[in-house]
Amino acid sequence: MDSFYACVGHASVDHHFEIDTFASQPTKTPAKSYRMIPGGMAANAAVAMARLGAQVKLFGRLGDDEIGAFVRQAVQDCGVHTLLETVANSYTSVSSVVVDARGERQIFNHRGDALDKAHALDVRQLTGARAVLVDPRWRAGALAALQWAKAHKVLSMLDADVAPQADLRHLVPAAQWAVFSEPGLVCYAPHAASHADALAEALAAGAQVAMVTLGERGVLWTRGQGLHTVPGFPVQALDTTGAGDVFHQPVPHLRLGVH
Repeated sequence: MDSFYACVGHASVDHHFEIDTFASQPTKTPAKSYRMIPGGMAANAAVAMARLGAQVKLFGRLGDDEIGAFVRQAVQDCGVHTLLETVANSYTSVSSVVVDARGERQIFNHRGDALDKAHALDVRQLTGARAVLVDPRWRAGALAALQWAKAHKVLSMLDADVAPQADLRHLVPAAQWAVFSEPGLVCYAPHAASHADALAEALAAGAQVAMVTLGERGVLWTRGQGLHTVPGFPVQALDTTGAGDVFHQPVPHLRLGVH
């Protein structure tokens, strides 16, 4: 593989249930279907990129359990070159994802401890990367990858979803693109009076482009010369699981025309 896109961070297993509608109070709800599939922020982006024809390497850490082995094989089966290394005496991240008939979902997650116990990322493995995408779930690995990308003048992108504020504050200054979910932007700058103020804060911290996704309301982004809007467009949602993860993929010809 001469050149590739690198995704660094979270890989998990998703226990995926489809139901008709969410109950208004705790109860037993029958599921129409069930699947056990790979998930996780970086993993979802990597699989989407591979399905679009990109050469992708996924870097992360898994527990030494059966779930970790399943995730590694399932991601490989999707065409991703996996560098998901095993951490001894640890557990892989597990989620239950419940999706209703409108495509909306609720996620219940236990992240395990493989990323907390992870050994360091060997940044030499990034040699040849055309772009680097990281998420905040593996803070040390993400920071090492972002710093490598900056030193080698490689495009880097942070998928800044909900995470401890300290982790986001640590990572945003090292990222070329800081792309927030709306709840993630609130985690990063809870005191900000507006999205514009919060994005300006990310630019002041060191990001070159700051963006927030707003679901059906589209996207706001800035590189410091005004705030720009990319409108959303209507779709029939079947399953919104991983939609934000997929949006963040750093394939140049898919990047909203922003260069």
